[in-house]
Amino acid sequence: MNGSTGASARQPAGYDDDPMRIAGGQRPPFADVIAENYERIYNVIYRLVNDDEEAADLTQDTFVAAYRAYERFRYEASAYTWLYRIAVNLTKNRFERQQRVDSREAYSLDAPVQLDTDEVTRQVEDWTLAPERVAENDQLRAVVLREVAALKYDYREVVVLRDLEGLRYKEIADVLGCSVEAIKSRLFRARSVLRERLEDLLEEIP
Repeated sequence: MNGSTGASARQPAGYDDDPMRIAGGQRPPFADVIAENYERIYNVIYRLVNDDEEAADLTQDTFVAAYRAYERFRYEASAYTWLYRIAVNLTKNRFERQQRVDSREAYSLDAPVQLDTDEVTRQVEDWTLAPERVAENDQLRAVVLREVAALKYDYREVVVLRDLEGLRYKEIADVLGCSVEAIKSRLFRARSVLRERLEDLLEEIP
């Protein structure tokens, strides 16, 4: 199973779409939660770790942790946002255990970016790839995924959640436990790095 670069569907079908059903106490069976969300949770983890076996292990760990906490989950957020939060936290914890902290970068990832608005918009739009172009070009898809996987982890997770998974800024902030402004600043820095890495490579790909 491989992660794809197209954004996931914005909302899974099922119980999450019917708050009245949840309010009425008709909590969906956990098996339904797994069926509706397994693939997209696997995909987000795969894009973070770029390894099939590790992604499968972390996906299993995510649903085990979710199952243990399911009776306490009150659907104050959607199930997929809740599962994303668990998945991202587990993945980050494993990454931090495996990697030494990079102390070379002195500035804060979440420091405000003081740039002209037009310049920010231009850089963001320049690197962003048309989804249909990515979907139709295997070589391009492989290049994009490889370069995303090479980003610093804190950059990688915001690019994956926003540009590959299609989550809204508020959803990402909820998943990562920080402000929308911090997400936007981190995403700008991540996109700038990715754009620089991809610029020459993309010119060689039709």
